[in-house]
Amino acid sequence: MPLFAECSESDIEELLKSPYKRKCYHAGDLVLRGGTPCLSLILLTSGSAESRMVGADGREVVIKRMSAPHILAPAFLFGTEGNIPVDVTMLTEGTVWLINREGFLAFMTSHPKVLRRFLRLLSDRSQFLSSKVRSFAVQSLRSRVLDYLDEHGSIGAVGSTAEVLGVLRPSLSRVLADLQAEGLIIRTKEGLVKK
Repeated sequence: MPLFAECSESDIEELLKSPYKRKCYHAGDLVLRGGTPCLSLILLTSGSAESRMVGADGREVVIKRMSAPHILAPAFLFGTEGNIPVDVTMLTEGTVWLINREGFLAFMTSHPKVLRRFLRLLSDRSQFLSSKVRSFAVQSLRSRVLDYLDEHGSIGAVGSTAEVLGVLRPSLSRVLADLQAEGLIIRTKEGLVKK
């Protein structure tokens, strides 16, 4: 776990003196439900998961797919409004550790390198969320599709890509058809790719 990369084994033993739980999950299990308070540092130590946000109209948007090691919802750990805004579901079998918030705060106070890494993590996540919000609020679907292809290389399953982009499948299909007609993307055995 990068957060603890500069910690010794005795440092980790010190952290685990604070209350903690270790939970194992199967693929499809709900790890976190949106709206619940974040009272622990939540560490995904094995497996992969995805976070989704559900709109008032019932439409779901995939916010992020994550693989261990990964910290879940760190920005809500010490917030005034510390409720987790997304559902987190396991994509594979995996393990999650929950470490007491106050114990973790005390640990960071006595281990400034961990505090610095945690603050960097929060800044990086804020930048990720800012770019996600900008893409939803400012960019056209066409631009978002081209950015998605730049980042991921191809579009295989249109339905799951529509969830990630937060649009309905027919809307995405129309944009993909337009991009193909313009010769900007082509279909290959990997899926749709930029030409």
